[in-house]
Amino acid sequence: MLLKIINHRRAQPRRRADLRRLFRYLFSPQDSLSGSNVRLLGPPQLYKVALTAMPLGTEVADAAAELTQQMDRYCRAAKAGAKIPPVWYVHIVVSFAPAASRVLKNPPEQPRHVPRWASSAQNAYRVARDALDFFGWTPNRPTVMVAHGDKRHIHVHVVAVIPTLHDDDWNILRNSRRQMNEIAMLCAGAYGIPRTSRTGRKHHEKWAHLLDFRPASSRDE
Repeated sequence: MLLKIINHRRAQPRRRADLRRLFRYLFSPQDSLSGSNVRLLGPPQLYKVALTAMPLGTEVADAAAELTQQMDRYCRAAKAGAKIPPVWYVHIVVSFAPAASRVLKNPPEQPRHVPRWASSAQNAYRVARDALDFFGWTPNRPTVMVAHGDKRHIHVHVVAVIPTLHDDDWNILRNSRRQMNEIAMLCAGAYGIPRTSRTGRKHHEKWAHLLDFRPASSRDE
């Protein structure tokens, strides 16, 4: 299991267009490498945001725009006229080793573990939530979780707003890579999940390039 914040130290501020593009990627279907599954393992897990329709087929672009608008409005309300921080949302990937698929499908019978009947996606969401709890995440924060299965291993993309209504901004960006990996190891151990392989780390590098790069000359709409 591996936790990583994707490219949050880039020089350019986050734009609404960046967030829309990220959601379009997360919701777009794609065949897996094995050809036996698709990218999306199940419906997204939503917190403090809502969709009028599931982000499937022709609804992907509308869903991306709808979620972006809600997160943008929440951020502006939370800052109450103050300057919006350059990084106003965070993209976190919770990645599991290929061998963890069996555990996520049939978790061991332990008191705090997810129900055996739950799907792999729901089990992965539960582990992701438990990991983020260590960093101060709560269900009251606008958040979208999307489980993917197209990279030979299950991984959960988490997109959450950083500013907080009536409170200080979420300090998730202050955590070091070492701290995040330590929490990942604790959660993996609690659930009996194998550690992430080198393949998972290589995919994190690919996501950082594909999802967070934009030309310096581009502008928000």
